[in-house]
Amino acid sequence: MRKRPADFPRERTWLLAVGLVGVATALIVAAARWNLEAQYHTVEIVLDGPDWHALAVAEGLSPDALLKEARARGATSVAVYERTLKRMAEGGELAYFSAGEIATLVRAGSLPRTFAPAVEAGLHAGAIYVAAGPETTAFLQQAFGGLLGASRVRRTGGILQILGLKEDLEEAGLGFAPQDLLRYRTVGLIPVLRLRNYAGLTEQGLQYLIDQLRRLGSGYTVLFEFNEVLGFERLIDQTAEALRGLGARYARIEAFSERRKQRGEDRFTQRIRPDVIRLFSLTPEELQLLSPDDARGKFVLAARERNIRMLYVRPLVTSAGLAGSEVNLEFVHALAADLHRFGLQNGQAAPLPVLDVPRALSLIISAGAIALLVYALAVVAEAVGAPVPVAWLWGISLAGAMVTLGVFFAGGFLLWRKLLALGVAATVPAVLVAALLPPAGRRPAVQALRVLWIASAGAALAGVVVAGLLSEWEFMLAADGFTGVKLAHVVPVLLIVILLWRRDRPAQTWRDTLREAWAWSGRPLLLRYAIAAVVVGVAAVVLLARSGNFGFPLLGIEDRLRTLAEQWLVVRPRTKEYLIGHPALILAGAAAALGWRAWVLPLAAVGVIGQAGIINSFSHLHTPLLYTIWRTLNALVIGNVLGLVAVWVLTTVSARTAGPRPPASRRR
Repeated sequence: MRKRPADFPRERTWLLAVGLVGVATALIVAAARWNLEAQYHTVEIVLDGPDWHALAVAEGLSPDALLKEARARGATSVAVYERTLKRMAEGGELAYFSAGEIATLVRAGSLPRTFAPAVEAGLHAGAIYVAAGPETTAFLQQAFGGLLGASRVRRTGGILQILGLKEDLEEAGLGFAPQDLLRYRTVGLIPVLRLRNYAGLTEQGLQYLIDQLRRLGSGYTVLFEFNEVLGFERLIDQTAEALRGLGARYARIEAFSERRKQRGEDRFTQRIRPDVIRLFSLTPEELQLLSPDDARGKFVLAARERNIRMLYVRPLVTSAGLAGSEVNLEFVHALAADLHRFGLQNGQAAPLPVLDVPRALSLIISAGAIALLVYALAVVAEAVGAPVPVAWLWGISLAGAMVTLGVFFAGGFLLWRKLLALGVAATVPAVLVAALLPPAGRRPAVQALRVLWIASAGAALAGVVVAGLLSEWEFMLAADGFTGVKLAHVVPVLLIVILLWRRDRPAQTWRDTLREAWAWSGRPLLLRYAIAAVVVGVAAVVLLARSGNFGFPLLGIEDRLRTLAEQWLVVRPRTKEYLIGHPALILAGAAAALGWRAWVLPLAAVGVIGQAGIINSFSHLHTPLLYTIWRTLNALVIGNVLGLVAVWVLTTVSARTAGPRPPASRRR
């Protein structure tokens, strides 16, 4: 005999109990994460060595004096680039030509006499020739011999012959000389080593580079040049292992798209973990489009809200070229002051400590997530006329527990937790909102506030569960991320439509639901509904495109709103929460209390977007928990005010009209 719908919630209370245990356990993990993040507050300001050197030269200043002053203003470190043939030639240390270029110069009668021995010995078509002083020549012979193999390097009458393509050899990283670092230590700056990959790098060449680094000491922070990590792609594991042996730390550049990521950085990060520090930089092209205040704001925001602990500062750029030295020094000083103002401090950054979550706690949180997911699916199934028997609920829950234990011991536990996190994020918001919408006849403002705040509290707790499932080092360093961001925004909207559609007319069987949906799909489409469908579709596309880190650019007004929010509220709330989702949910609660049934479903469908946004905020583990909570509360307070204003306007207008009847009151 089929159970009455009223009996079902009591038979599902054990699922809620298990879910609450999972929530409590996730709160324990959140407390541990809070303590870890509270101690991780040292930020390193890194200057780009060559660019600051060029700034000094452009103004006729001593580069060392300028860097020393920058150190006094708050800079911590300086990026030092490897020696290359091209850089050394630009510095006047040497000259080099390919065999073809030398032949051309001979025909033109303009070959420098220094290269005459190379011509006399006979040119090799696939070689370049380098002329330098004895000390530099010895350095180059050792460097290229170690990098390429001794057989590809030889001297000819004081000229160095190196076999290979000019475009490869002139850009190959040749390591550092001790004096390259000493000059920066003298002015009080910590060298950060910028390494570059070489396409033809062999294990022998890698070993030479590592030996050269070992002679410089240990404990350096390394930062890779261009678009590849050192050793890409065959020698990534060996490179990471060798640098770990030197006690090196890896500065991972924050990238907002796959295209801008350095190739091989994900694998390298995993191999060198946990010695990784997140770094933020602005390119010269980006700096040219930003005012100093805006650029500084981006640096500070990265440090405050994304666990960035290295800020890579190039000289500011204007349309006329580099900004003046005093402008750049003041920029560094103001940046350091802003960091202090937000509770951060200058110094050499350290890698983020690993949040060591006991496996037992992860299992309990997973069990809680399974219980919440099963409960939510049971509610949806009941709404469409397919109630799940209690025995099936037990069976599904036990099956989920068995899968959890299986992947825990056999591998794949992280992927399983990602799927559970997606399931919780996609289902809980709709079930919460549907359960909280009040019946008609109660005070609209009070009921509207109740819906918003209780639903948001539940969404925040669901977000804590999601964060507890994903509380791993990779997620806190943004080396991995929440799976299914767009689904987590779309599914709650679909579920709330289903739940509220069947709320007033419960289906006896799932066949009734299908039959009614099929009949509804055959009705003529009125123009106003077609227009509404287009508007909703466009809004959905924009929402999906804007979810995640990439998508449509900001509108001008939205950019200004964001700037004002950051200035006045410290932590910027999400636009889709305080300006769209939360006011709509308050209106949905008020409409339900007033009996305006036709308006409840569309308003609740928009309102649930804000609840999904709350959970999404908690899924960003690279954002400190303090700022996630702060952002959520800011959005709630502002959305609360906007929603109440909207309710007041609607009720006032309704009271002054000729007693409008709810659109749903007409029977068909």
